[in-house]
Amino acid sequence: MTKIEYKINRELKEIEHFHKMDAPLSIVSNKTDHDIRQDMCRIAHDARHYDIGVTANRKADIGKWSNADIEKMVNYYKAQGLKDATIINYVSSLRSFLHETGRTNINISNGELGLKREIEYKDKSLNVKGVDIKEKLLYFKEKDANVYVQLKIASVAALRKEESVHAGLALAKGYEVVKNGSLELKGSWCKNGRPREIKLSSEKLKELAELRKFAMNCNYDTGRNLKQEMNHLGNSIKNAGFNIHAVRHSVAQERYAELILNGYSEKESKIAVSNELGHNRDYVTKVYLGKDGD
Repeated sequence: MTKIEYKINRELKEIEHFHKMDAPLSIVSNKTDHDIRQDMCRIAHDARHYDIGVTANRKADIGKWSNADIEKMVNYYKAQGLKDATIINYVSSLRSFLHETGRTNINISNGELGLKREIEYKDKSLNVKGVDIKEKLLYFKEKDANVYVQLKIASVAALRKEESVHAGLALAKGYEVVKNGSLELKGSWCKNGRPREIKLSSEKLKELAELRKFAMNCNYDTGRNLKQEMNHLGNSIKNAGFNIHAVRHSVAQERYAELILNGYSEKESKIAVSNELGHNRDYVTKVYLGKDGD
């Protein structure tokens, strides 16, 4: 048993303490790690209660689960009336957990499990919401330096909320986050745990350089922890009538249009946008592009 397996199984003895596991999962960001812990608490509880993949002394020994055990759990959740989208999230957490413990042979697909995610290809950009991002940025620049820096970098590179918080703090501390014309994101900042590079235009590189100067010299509050800072950003822009996903939708659509204008094919443009968003699934890119990506 690996060190991480020991820690996880130890915590599974007391389900309510599972979220206090010492070491974070190395393959995901902090927020995703938290979400996986919550999902695993539910799965472990249900596994013990319904005798799915448990040991003789009633341990939910999920570290030894097989594809068959996952299939049993999925069938149980289907019988309980859970939506496919919810079950898919649980299965995703299971895969991340098992892969972390070295179980890379756990490869049963959602299709093989009879799961299908309902996808809504709907434009959710700032334009649809009637939000002028430049106006909002000017407002936050005067009212809240943290939100301004985080929102600005999100609007430049279509970052997620956690990525924006990490990148904003890096700028405030004077770190160089641009290399060879690309914004570099650390794996620990990203949802899937994989570092990525986002190619930026000369105009956006200039905006980012100016933002770095501002962040280093403004009254940037570094007293909040990651969760508090993410909540602060989310609540602030929610009160302003939009969310970070609307920003990502808008930037993705602008980037797609820019690539098409520069002579790239639709397929090439979608692949580029997908990589920059931190996704590798075509349907997710279409969701962000809305009707323009159909």
